[in-house]
Amino acid sequence: MASKQQILWDDGERVFSRKRGQGESASVLIVRPAIAQPLPATLDRLAHEYGLKDALHNEWALQPQALERAGGTTHLLFDDPGGEPLSRLLITPLDTETCLLHAINIAVALGRLHLCGLVHKDLKPQHILVNCHDGQARLMGFGLASRLPRERQAPAPPETIAGTLAYMAPEQTGRMNRSIDSRSDLYAFGVTLYQMLTGSLPFNANDPMEWVHCHIARQPMPACERVATVPLMLSRVVMKLLAKTAEARYQTAAGVEHDLRRCLDDWRRARRIDVFTLNEQGAIDRLLIPEKLYGREREVQTLIDAFAQVVQAPSPKLVLVSGYSGIGKSSVVSELHKVLVPSRGLFAAGKFDQYKRDIPYATLVQAFQGLVRTLLGKRREVLADWRAALLQALSPSARLMTELIPELKLIIGEPPAVPELEPQQAQQRFMAVLQRFIGVFARPEHPLTLFLDDLQWLDAATLDLLEDLLTRSELGHLLLVGAYRNNEVDADHPLSGKLKVLRNGGVHIDEICLTSLASVHIEQLIAESLRCPPASIVALARLVLEKTGGNPFFVIQFLHALAEEQLLIYDHQFNRWRWDLALINAKGYTDNVVDLMVGKLARLPSDTRQALQQLACLGNVARIDTLATVLDLPTARVHAALWPAVRQELVEFHDGTCAFVHDRIHEAAYSLTAETERAQTHLRIGRLLALQTPAEGREDAIFEIVGQLNRGASLISARAEREQLAEFNLLAGQRAKASTAYTSALSYLGTGAALLGEHGDDRRHELGFALELNRAECEFLTGQLALADARLTALGERVETTVERAAVTCLLMDVCLLLDRSDRAVNVCLTYLRQVGIDWTAHPDDQQVRAEYQQIWRQLGERSIEQLIDLPLMEDPATLVTLEALSKLLAPALQSDANLACLTICKAVNLSLEHGNCDASCMLYANVVRVAGRRFGDYASGYRFGRLGCDLVDRRGLAQYEARTYLCFSIFVVRWMRPVRECRELLRRALSAGNRTGDLPYAAYAGNSLISDLLFIGEPLAEVQVQAETGLAYSQRIRFGLVISFMSCQRALIRMLRGQTPVFGSFNDEEFDETRFEANLAAPDLALARGKYWVRKLQARYLAGDYAAAADCAAQARELLWVISSFFEEAEFHFYAALTLAAHGEADTDRLQRLGEHHDQLQTWAQQCAETFASQTALVAAEIARVTGQLIEAEMLYEQAIQLARDNGFVHVEALANELAARFYSARGLSKIARLYLQDARYGYLRWGAEGKVRQLELQHRYLRNEDTAPGPTATIATPVEHLDLATVLKVSQAVSGEIVLDRLIEMVMRTAIEQAGAEHGRLILTEGEAPYIAAKTSVGDDSALLCHEPVSSSMLAESVLYQTLRTGENLCLDDAVADPAFAADLYIHQRGARSILCLPLMNQGRIAGALYLENNLSAGVFSPARIAVLRLVASQAAISLDNARLYRDVAEREARIRRLVDANIIGIIVWSVDGEIIEANDAFLRMVGYERDDLLSGRVHWRDMTPPPLRMKSEAALATAIRTGRAQPFEKEYIRKDGTRLPVIVGLAAFEASQQQGVAFVLDLSERKQAEEQVREGERRYRQVQAELAHANRVATMGQLAASIAHEVNQPIAATVINANAALRWLGAQPPNTDEVEQGLRRIINDGNRAADVLGRIRALIRKTPPQRHPVDLNAVVGEMVGFTRGEAARYGAAVTTRLVNDLPAVLVDRVELQQVLLNLIINGLEAMAVIEEGERRLIIVSESVGKDVRIVVSDSGPGFACDQVEEVFTAFYTTKVTGLGMGLSICRSIIEAHGGHLWAEANAPCGARVVFTLPGCAGR
Repeated sequence: MASKQQILWDDGERVFSRKRGQGESASVLIVRPAIAQPLPATLDRLAHEYGLKDALHNEWALQPQALERAGGTTHLLFDDPGGEPLSRLLITPLDTETCLLHAINIAVALGRLHLCGLVHKDLKPQHILVNCHDGQARLMGFGLASRLPRERQAPAPPETIAGTLAYMAPEQTGRMNRSIDSRSDLYAFGVTLYQMLTGSLPFNANDPMEWVHCHIARQPMPACERVATVPLMLSRVVMKLLAKTAEARYQTAAGVEHDLRRCLDDWRRARRIDVFTLNEQGAIDRLLIPEKLYGREREVQTLIDAFAQVVQAPSPKLVLVSGYSGIGKSSVVSELHKVLVPSRGLFAAGKFDQYKRDIPYATLVQAFQGLVRTLLGKRREVLADWRAALLQALSPSARLMTELIPELKLIIGEPPAVPELEPQQAQQRFMAVLQRFIGVFARPEHPLTLFLDDLQWLDAATLDLLEDLLTRSELGHLLLVGAYRNNEVDADHPLSGKLKVLRNGGVHIDEICLTSLASVHIEQLIAESLRCPPASIVALARLVLEKTGGNPFFVIQFLHALAEEQLLIYDHQFNRWRWDLALINAKGYTDNVVDLMVGKLARLPSDTRQALQQLACLGNVARIDTLATVLDLPTARVHAALWPAVRQELVEFHDGTCAFVHDRIHEAAYSLTAETERAQTHLRIGRLLALQTPAEGREDAIFEIVGQLNRGASLISARAEREQLAEFNLLAGQRAKASTAYTSALSYLGTGAALLGEHGDDRRHELGFALELNRAECEFLTGQLALADARLTALGERVETTVERAAVTCLLMDVCLLLDRSDRAVNVCLTYLRQVGIDWTAHPDDQQVRAEYQQIWRQLGERSIEQLIDLPLMEDPATLVTLEALSKLLAPALQSDANLACLTICKAVNLSLEHGNCDASCMLYANVVRVAGRRFGDYASGYRFGRLGCDLVDRRGLAQYEARTYLCFSIFVVRWMRPVRECRELLRRALSAGNRTGDLPYAAYAGNSLISDLLFIGEPLAEVQVQAETGLAYSQRIRFGLVISFMSCQRALIRMLRGQTPVFGSFNDEEFDETRFEANLAAPDLALARGKYWVRKLQARYLAGDYAAAADCAAQARELLWVISSFFEEAEFHFYAALTLAAHGEADTDRLQRLGEHHDQLQTWAQQCAETFASQTALVAAEIARVTGQLIEAEMLYEQAIQLARDNGFVHVEALANELAARFYSARGLSKIARLYLQDARYGYLRWGAEGKVRQLELQHRYLRNEDTAPGPTATIATPVEHLDLATVLKVSQAVSGEIVLDRLIEMVMRTAIEQAGAEHGRLILTEGEAPYIAAKTSVGDDSALLCHEPVSSSMLAESVLYQTLRTGENLCLDDAVADPAFAADLYIHQRGARSILCLPLMNQGRIAGALYLENNLSAGVFSPARIAVLRLVASQAAISLDNARLYRDVAEREARIRRLVDANIIGIIVWSVDGEIIEANDAFLRMVGYERDDLLSGRVHWRDMTPPPLRMKSEAALATAIRTGRAQPFEKEYIRKDGTRLPVIVGLAAFEASQQQGVAFVLDLSERKQAEEQVREGERRYRQVQAELAHANRVATMGQLAASIAHEVNQPIAATVINANAALRWLGAQPPNTDEVEQGLRRIINDGNRAADVLGRIRALIRKTPPQRHPVDLNAVVGEMVGFTRGEAARYGAAVTTRLVNDLPAVLVDRVELQQVLLNLIINGLEAMAVIEEGERRLIIVSESVGKDVRIVVSDSGPGFACDQVEEVFTAFYTTKVTGLGMGLSICRSIIEAHGGHLWAEANAPCGARVVFTLPGCAGR
């Protein structure tokens, strides 16, 4: 009999089953992986459980018997003690007694487990076997069990935490700053017991992070409240087990067992449990010091507050925690883990090592390695999102990060190499990429806390990075926490200096200084550790304080030392701890914690001490395999050696590494090695690492190898080994330099140079040269320019190759430029060029430039410029470095000599033509226009060369200078030849490339050029100012002084134009000082900045009308014209310098000549690009014509300039042209025309945003101020202020504006009006649509106004007065209405004798809302101007308040209606937010989706999660529409109910106007409608099915009627076949046989056979039941087929069938068989109808014809026809006039025709018979 397996549980990872034995053999229990290819972690857990078999006992555990690996699968086998997993019993709550019995058995087993020194770590119902044969419970599932008495869980993503989330203790989540111990199992036991009693878990969560939050922060509902039958005391036992902190739980399983047995005894005795004190027997006999912080509440709160700010703030924050070693800095920071959970914050931590200070970013790498490793544990789809984010942030420079953090390759793959860059550019690129990398983790959805411990040992590179992150990055949501020993950081420490710089830069730093614990806190710690009354331990606490100084780490270690040496013992008899102070004092404990730790280490086994010594030499943390190499032991032996230290919490294992728990332990372990032996030890370790590390892995391990060897370098005497170590140091230095850790690099490189010695260069020149060149580069990058200068000068004497000479030259040029010695930089490069055969002077002449330029064209020959893209890549090293040197020469040459710059460009192009293209070629091609265009007028060729440079970047991948190439192409080429607006995308490309590749200076140049373009084309100044502020901040962040100067003067010009400076025309304000700025620009190297500044100042002075100052500025700029050549400032100079010259009135010959030169230059550019320069050229020409007296010409040119500027969108040039035209006409005495032009000028400047210029024009021309305009209909006050009683006005205004209830407001307005006006009667008239009505009326003496809603009538007021006010919107005051002839005809005035009448319109935003009507019939002239003024204010305020009150009333009514709708629960209503949260919902919605209100309140209801993924895009689109427009059209979607089913709904969205981030949605359940629709569709489908069946039946019946005809049709060809066959036989029998006749006979047989097949095919098609298939069909052909088909039937009826078919009939799109059925039915019906005719001709006529776009078929017969009242009846189903008919034929025919979009009807056929007609739409295209 075959064995059977019973699966007991399957958790998706493992399967637990029982295998029945065969015959007498016993059954076994098996655990195996659930999937065929299990994860390594699953197999490791099975192996770990098997490894514990000797520690487990079969009385209380399932003891593994075998671990079998066979057939690719792994099985763990156990003996079967019977029973079943507890999880199988928990379908419903267990009864109390059963629950207690099981719980006691579990507690017994758990206690036995803990006595064996094991912690389970994954206790849950599946891992508990109950109802075993012996009645006991057994534990299983020990795959995570720990042998450590206490184990710290590092923070990790919930997905990667070992254990089961639903049963996991808070400390096991890694978020509690607490260790895991046996009490963690008691928490899991509490969750299990809760489930046994209630049938449910204490918490419910939807994702891993929510589970974590539940365990650490939420309190479960007591079991007795969830299930009323649970006894109160049993519930309290469970709640104590579920305490958040281990100290508040039961301390032992024995304590739980004791209380459970008491509960069981009570329950069995009385069916109730008496109240008792819990945990009376739960004492623990080993020293457990509570893992809580004492006396640190304020410090922890400071940290938590800082993190809360980071969650909200888009900027990084720094918190520093300082104090002595062991004071608890790390413990305080670890308290942050709890608050990270709700915001899903990330935590990365690294610790600096005093022995690894030169390894760049080692601590940062350590921190982010941890973060990257956590990502590897994420689900596949989550990891894909992280991969995409990392690639987006890091590309194309991801290689820089993978070299720093190799684990990153496991996520993003192997990235491509990055191009070599210049030193500064490489530094900026690295910093930018590193910041973007950190930015991936620091985001609003998951803020990042980065903790760096032991900052006193930090490296310089990390220190600079911290400054960058805090001052120059755009990172947000980043909390930087640093901890350091303040006793080791003095004023001269680099950290102190950097903190001072940060504070001076405005960075706010929160500082937490930790001090020693006070005596009260030590007393509390000892009392809680020993569980003694505080008074009993005062003396012990005093002793501890004296010995430890209150240092927390020392306190804890001291207490442990007392326990280990039996000076602190647990007395089991009295259940308390005991100690003897005299014995402790006699022991003579040291007051130095390191000495204490040394003593502790001395008590360890010797192999453990040896391992710790070697570990200490490797550092605070090291990989296990590295330590194994050093110890020359297998890793298993290393684990075994370290195990005693791990158990005593001196060392901890984590992810393949081992680390000291505290740096004081590290110090103590390091001190075990004598100082005299340390160098030898490090040397031995270094040699071992170098020997054991394979060559391909050496680069990754280089810092570790060099760090060890350098400490023992003094002991190395062999030259070869010293040279090898120098090579290692070079590699380490280059790696550090690549990571921009220049200080560390200098240390390595200096050590390498020292190892070579003075004469090392003789033997190893290349090595020595590389060390020195790299040292000089790092000195340059760290600002040690003098050292770099001296080193490079000396190195220049030792070069041996051109490549070496070029490298020294290029770096020395960089040094000279930073020293502001561009002249020396030029000379350095010229010296190099002479050595490679290029002999130039610093100031070449024009002829040299021309010769080099012509050489380009000679080399180009017949090739086009575009063909140069196919040149080979430059490979000659000497030429490559020479071109590199030329590219470096260009910048200083531009500032020293224009000819030298042009010569440099031409030579670079010639070298590229001769040797091929390279990266530098691209940028230099883009500069060719500076020579070709400016010197030789060939702008087109310059453009083509520039385009070539960009194409080389894009198509050949020469992208090193991408930013520079695109920038030069934009500013030197495109903007002079194409409309300026086309440059924007090129500049943005340059800006993006600069940021991406680290070429930040050129990114800053691009930003500056963009501002120049925006100013040139006259974009709105407010927008330009925002761009300028952003660009300036960017330049300041990267510390690029030159561009800071450029953008500062651009911003100053914008502020001046906008009127933000005190004096229009001057840049001076609180942010800019012209005098100081000009002094700063005096340096020779700032010529370009000076030139740009004087042009901007010229522009400002000219626009302000200060022409003398403008002329001075023009003179200054003219001297610098050579340096601003090809920049847009050159065009601005020529334009404004020309206008300045023209503004000086009469012009002499010299001035006219200079004017002409400016105009000629502008004209040249206008010929290249009229859209950009034509308007400026025309305006300068107009000014020249004015100055020279050509007045008519001037008029035309002004108009041309204005029109051109308007056409090309240059609003500022249009405004200026209008202003100058106004002056022109004003000077000629045409003031009216001048005024018009000036008004247009003012409007233009206003559109430009130049408010300062507008104010200047208004001051100069009063009529532009618009101050004297007559009051419009909306004017409120026209009375001088002195007429107003201000106190009254204020009182009335406040009273009226403060009321929002409409009725009370009307009351107040009427009362105020009567009081202030002195009126007898008052009426308030409001409008409703177009119709006015009286809303209130009052009279003197009335207690209150009478509110009403009455139509206006002549009995209530003077209608003529009211309507005039309402129509004109003006006040109307009649001093004596009766005497006023204009109103004498008014019936009311005449009847009432009205005297004083005042009617005031109520105006709000130009709209008349009503009127205030007042009258006094006692006397005339009652309403004085002062009273009218007050009343006008009242009316104005009342109009606003009335509108507000009405709106308030409408809103209130609308809200009430909505509230009634919500409360009615007719439809679902929710309040949503854009992040997916449902903030509020009514009961109807919750009922629809199956959630409870508790789910809503707990934040578990999210509309995105409830939306099926395929429908989310539709929902997101509707949401975007609602946010953009305020509402979205209702749309259909589905929600996923809580139970997983889907709910069809229709949803309408509306966004709240306030934030547009929230809104309301109305949800209508479509379930019933969908069901009804489905029923309708099903009915329709069944109808069509029946209809098709009837149609088919009709066809079959018709074919039955045609049986005779069919037989005739088939018989004809068959008979002919027989005749022809006989004939053929006869011809064959003739002598001789007549083969020709036989052949003809056979052919006729074939034809007859085909005819028969065709007939049968048509019959089969008509009878076959197939779905309709529509194709274009020739209707005439179908008619012909059916006529032929029925020919026999027609003959039988004696009828003649005639067809009249038109040619070229359009095809119809139909199903051919269905159309055949229609025609067949109509023909048969006609033939049958004519059968009753005894006399006369029986004729059937079929006609086809075109009718518009339709095709019509008419079938007419000569039968009896239809009666008039029967015409429509014949189409009714089952209507028939035949004895044997079904009555379905015509009904089916009509349905077929209508399904094809046609019509079918019947009519009489004169003089006799019937006609049936149908039409079908023609098919387009025929």
